[in-house]
Amino acid sequence: MKKINETYLPLLKRKEIVFEIDHARKSTPKKEEIKKLIAEELKADENLINLQKVINHFGSTRTKVIAEVYESKEDFEKLIKKNKKAKKDGKEESKEQKA
Repeated sequence: MKKINETYLPLLKRKEIVFEIDHARKSTPKKEEIKKLIAEELKADENLINLQKVINHFGSTRTKVIAEVYESKEDFEKLIKKNKKAKKDGKEESKEQKA
């Protein structure tokens, strides 16, 4: 695993980090495995890591990962939980409108 870029965002109290994972002769790693690798690399808690994107091209042995690492659980919950809840509510509303 190779770190490509790291950006600190003080207002959001998080780091955005881009990694490249080489997985020759293996399948694309699962999100849980990627979180564990990032946690080991950065010596951070797995619960404070949000995988924003996992990008893999067909036939490629390299995966690009964009991850967000938060400073505290409160910051993580404040930003991530709200976004996931809003997306979930939006999907439920669209299903009700179709019916």
